Amino acid sequence: VPSKQTFASIARPFSVIAVPAVLTQLATPVGNAYVTAEISNFGDDAVAGWAVIGRLIPVAFGVIFALSGAVGPILGQNYGAKQFDRITEAMRDALIFTVVYVISICIILALLAGTIADIFGAQNEARDLIVFFCRFAAISFLFNGGLFVANAAFNNLGFAFYSTVFNWGRSTLGVIPFVWIGAHYYGAEGVIAGWALGAVVFGIASVVVCFRVLKTIENRDDDPGSA
Repeated sequence: VPSKQTFASIARPFSVIAVPAVLTQLATPVGNAYVTAEISNFGDDAVAGWAVIGRLIPVAFGVIFALSGAVGPILGQNYGAKQFDRITEAMRDALIFTVVYVISICIILALLAGTIADIFGAQNEARDLIVFFCRFAAISFLFNGGLFVANAAFNNLGFAFYSTVFNWGRSTLGVIPFVWIGAHYYGAEGVIAGWALGAVVFGIASVVVCFRVLKTIENRDDDPGSA
């Protein structure tokens, strides 16, 4: 049986990544809960529309969710091999793929918005929200995708705390004020619009910080005094 000291020494490097990563994943449900609470003020049809949107997202953008998991090992392998130029190249390629994929899916969603609403039997405000998401709000996944890819980089390059900060920022500062203003002035569609707009701020910020990290990471690891 390992001693407490041995267990602590083994657990420490895992905890440095695992704890922030777990906290990062807890952020999204908090933001979604607030959106649900706000949209419930507009009745059952609005809640039904938001529920359908919640089912559409993983189907339409599952590739982007998978990309954030797939790019991590690539970044980690090149980090271990000290191929810093390849890390930057992998990040750029992942972001380019995100842009191409999201735009392609958004075009399909926009063209099939009415059909998608009909498949779910949505009526009244539920239908309006689904169509609004497909034609306008879905494009926010350009920025959500950037956030996902940046988080993968942070988690695999020794900056897991940044993932926690950006995800919680997105799910609080990037949700609550935008959604509240949208709900106050534009109703249920304003809630969806606010939720989407919040992604723009934190998506851009996370990518900018990520590339700044990539520029400094080689110097950090070459410094004999670095931890």
